[in-house]
Amino acid sequence: MEVIVDRIENNIIVVELEKSKVMTYKIDKLPTVKEGDVLEINSDTKEVFVNKKKTKARRNKIKKLIDKVFVN
Repeated sequence: MEVIVDRIENNIIVVELEKSKVMTYKIDKLPTVKEGDVLEINSDTKEVFVNKKKTKARRNKIKKLIDKVFVN
């Protein structure tokens, strides 16, 4: 399963699932993450890791959209 880190509040990480559903995790149960990171959760082992390639692609896509909307 793939989720996006929406926000970090105190010791809780809020992740966005499909169709705008959210789920929370204790921060000590996850690797070091930042808002906007794409996380992969292995449904068999429950192992969680940051997908750096997808996170970078997502950030680049968002930057292009912002640059397109907000012209200097």
